[in-house]
Amino acid sequence: MQAATKRRDRTIKSRLRRIVLAPTSVLIALWLVVSCYLFYGAALQYAVVKGNEELLTPAAIALTAVMDERSATIAYLEEPERQRDELDEARAASDRSMTEILDKFEGLLPFSPEPVQDRIIDLRDRFGEISEVRGLVNSGQASRADVLEYYNALSLAGADLFDEQSRANPTKEVVGTGLSATYVFRAVDLFAQADARLARAFASGELSRADQEEFTRLLGAYQGMLGAVGDYLGPEQTERLTALRDSEDYAELQELEDEIAGRRIASTVDPLTGEAGENLEMPVSEAEWREVYVPVKDELTEIGATQALYSGDLQAALANRAILLAAAGSLGVAAIAVLAFVFSNRSAQRVVTRLHRLRDDTQEIADRRLPALVERLRRSETVDIAEEVPELPHQPDEIGQVARSFNAAQRTAVEVAVQQAELREGVNRVFLNIAHRSQTLVHRQLRLLDRMERDQEDPEQLTELFKLDHLATRSRRNAENLLILGGESPGRTWHRPMPLIDVLRGAISESGDYTRVKRQRIARVSLNGPAVADVIHLVAELVDNATTFSPPHTHVHLRSEQVPNGVTVEIEDRGLGMQEEEFKAANELLANPPEFDVMRINEKMRLGLFVVSRLAQRHDIKVRLRGSPYGGVQAIVLLPSSLIVTDQTPLDDGPAQDAPDAPQEEAAREEAAADGGSAPAGAEEPAPAAPGGGDVLAAAPAGGAQPPVRRLPRRVPGEGRPEQPTQERQEPSEPAEGAGGRPKLPKRTPQANLAPQLHGDSPSLFPDAAAAPSPAEEQDRSQRLRQSMSAFQQGTRRGRLEGRQRQNDTEKDA
Repeated sequence: MQAATKRRDRTIKSRLRRIVLAPTSVLIALWLVVSCYLFYGAALQYAVVKGNEELLTPAAIALTAVMDERSATIAYLEEPERQRDELDEARAASDRSMTEILDKFEGLLPFSPEPVQDRIIDLRDRFGEISEVRGLVNSGQASRADVLEYYNALSLAGADLFDEQSRANPTKEVVGTGLSATYVFRAVDLFAQADARLARAFASGELSRADQEEFTRLLGAYQGMLGAVGDYLGPEQTERLTALRDSEDYAELQELEDEIAGRRIASTVDPLTGEAGENLEMPVSEAEWREVYVPVKDELTEIGATQALYSGDLQAALANRAILLAAAGSLGVAAIAVLAFVFSNRSAQRVVTRLHRLRDDTQEIADRRLPALVERLRRSETVDIAEEVPELPHQPDEIGQVARSFNAAQRTAVEVAVQQAELREGVNRVFLNIAHRSQTLVHRQLRLLDRMERDQEDPEQLTELFKLDHLATRSRRNAENLLILGGESPGRTWHRPMPLIDVLRGAISESGDYTRVKRQRIARVSLNGPAVADVIHLVAELVDNATTFSPPHTHVHLRSEQVPNGVTVEIEDRGLGMQEEEFKAANELLANPPEFDVMRINEKMRLGLFVVSRLAQRHDIKVRLRGSPYGGVQAIVLLPSSLIVTDQTPLDDGPAQDAPDAPQEEAAREEAAADGGSAPAGAEEPAPAAPGGGDVLAAAPAGGAQPPVRRLPRRVPGEGRPEQPTQERQEPSEPAEGAGGRPKLPKRTPQANLAPQLHGDSPSLFPDAAAAPSPAEEQDRSQRLRQSMSAFQQGTRRGRLEGRQRQNDTEKDA
């Protein structure tokens, strides 16, 4: 029975009431504690301000007295008998003033912050050492440097105390005014240190070089600090400082300072001994200096004291305001806490009956409808917002407002998602449209260049055409990049396997600085036709990256090897390399290519690697980057076995035997003829490989190109030839018209141009040499000539064959 009663008491209304009452009570308790702390802090701050105001004037007097004692002590060290009375007066004045302020600081010590307490203790300890220093001075055991060091430290301790008191204030305004007063005191101290340097000179009548230099340094520091702090003084203090600078005493003081600092030391010679010396005579008298130094120093001290009082007034005003704010804040928070409790209690009356229904409706939308809607939007499906996102039922009260707000937020989010999906789809269509147009123009440009290359016979012009051909090939790859990024295929396809060596040649020819690429051992395998275009594109991107991000004087090495899981292709450069984080990010991109979004393209995205990752994902190709032992980057491409058609043994860039023409050249020529078009440039006639260069990369179309050379007709041994040389003579015939209205190459007729006396029917002095060559010799000579011409053509044919073949295959498929 008691358990049932307890469960009934745990209603939503009572729970809401407890939920609101508990934090409200805690808030009130915390605020009471904070208010008491604020009241105590404000009152303590007010008391400290008042105490500081009472100490400011005595403290300024005490510091001035210490400065005067320092100057008197330095003068006493030079002339003990004459300066004794002045020193005793200075000591008595500093004892009175310092004892007074130290007693008052002892009263403020318990109420001051810890940093201020440390400064008070430091000042007290420093002044406690003055008796020992005075005893050393009286006995003549103290040096001038030790005296200056002690009194400078004592003055610095006082300035540090004022500085720490200023920094203890809670507001920047008070801190600024307090620090400006401290800087005025520091400037006065520097001014007094400069005077102490002159005290010795006044006593001895000579100003040493060291004292002159130190006086000049202290004078510059004092003037610089005074000039810097002038803009941060209060209005009254600024006027007083301006009036001081315009006064006659200040002007005369500056003249004396300039005269002392600018004194030139004249060299002298003793007339009796002949020894060289220096005239160190003091340029000004002590009376002249004291007449202007004392009033200026006193006025600066007064300006610093009044600035400190001004800072204290600001601090007192802030303390009063803190007390008022603490009182008002306490009352306000208490009232807000009570009102919050009353309002929550009334709201709980209407929440109980509708919370469960609202919970069920929101869970239905959040758990089922919204996930399904987001998935459809991701697939770019058309969505009817009104149908797919129904509104929650609501009434015109607080819970109804929550329901309406949820409906509005849900509807807005879905609308924005739909708009973004439509925008991405539209941008992607424009993206692909531009890519298709660029690709079409590049293809037309390549066909035009192909015709121009075949019709051109000027070697220089042909070289320029090859350069244009190479640039157009690279432009085609860039256009294909856009298609790949847009989710489409480039359109170039092969139906027959292609040797891997030709695939890599094509990739190198599509790169920018192809002349720096050095091929090494290449596996003698073939690549399935459907994967040829994408592998060429993938390797070209990696080669282009290697040449782009490596010094121009280095080489990029490309090699291939057949492994159990397929064939690897390695591209290695000698560049600056990448950091471990960059390698990790790049390999993650290559292994798991994200969805490409045109709207998120920025300057840090590596589109080339993104294209490589897309192509690798399409054919299950593994690409990984790692550091090279030479400091650059090594890209490893693993072509799976499903893409490989095994051929023969690997190829090497070393000398090789003559190989027959690549079947791709004949196939390209046959397909071009079948389409009614011309054969690709550089592949008009099949030719055997060049001697000793079985796998040497020929010059690509962009550089070092040679003019096209027509193939000589093949001569078959024994065909159309008599067994014995004939004695009949034939006159050279005019070359017949070839294709395009151009003459064919002239044909040689043996002994056609010999003198009649040298014809074969005349007696020969050397019958063996004059005899006609045998058919075997003629065949060997023809074969050597054919190989030489083939080597000449190899550079221009191999570099462009792959691109032309892909173009012809694509046109045929279309």
